Amino acid sequence: MSEERRPGDWQHKAQRKDANVIIKEPNAKPWYRQTFWIIFFLLVFWPVGIVLAWRSDWHIAAKIIASIFIVISVYCSLMMSQMVAQMQL
Repeated sequence: MSEERRPGDWQHKAQRKDANVIIKEPNAKPWYRQTFWIIFFLLVFWPVGIVLAWRSDWHIAAKIIASIFIVISVYCSLMMSQMVAQMQL
């Protein structure tokens, strides 16, 4: 590749090689191991959240507490929907 500028080339050719280094952190976790996304999925779509929580590097006590919370929430939701269905009869 010649060093002369062609139409459409980026002017700062020396920066082109290092463009991705500016954005990425050296020790960044993938999104599915970040606590924010795990909690987000626990609240929004709990089956994915449970899997992500158990595959993360969380302490075992935090994993158990999150799982128990989800089980209790699903159970309460199920019981409330059944009570509403009975009331409508």
